[in-house]
Amino acid sequence: MTGALAMGIAATLTGCFGNPIDALVDQAAQGGAEQVAEDLIEGMSGGEASVDFGSLPENFPAEVPLVSENIIQSMTMDEGMVVVVTDPRSKDELVAQVKSDFAGWEQQGTADMGEMVGFNFRKGDSLTVNVSIIAPSEGEEATVGYTVIPGE
Repeated sequence: MTGALAMGIAATLTGCFGNPIDALVDQAAQGGAEQVAEDLIEGMSGGEASVDFGSLPENFPAEVPLVSENIIQSMTMDEGMVVVVTDPRSKDELVAQVKSDFAGWEQQGTADMGEMVGFNFRKGDSLTVNVSIIAPSEGEEATVGYTVIPGE
């Protein structure tokens, strides 16, 4: 259940079901976007959530490699955390980078849907990381979402 929730949240944040990040960024200019995002996530997950723009969660695991330091949004909830970054490279370059970054992890699954590629990696019993790469649109950067779920 947690994995399904995390994939759903990551897909939502990275564009698979529409991208609320654009709306939230627009609202940030008006103030209160973090609270709106927290309310949205808490409603979806049924638990507490903390949303930040431009920074990693305080307890983000150091062993999880990110392709970019350009953090759009991060979110922490009871089940884990989500981090969304942008990167100017192509989807294929980012796929190669992610595979290299997680070479020492067990790859449990891959989904290639054309404009979006998803991976599921596991590190022993301590961490599961779902990575979603969205190809860049013309004039925009690629989006990479990481859903990090601690082990049990």
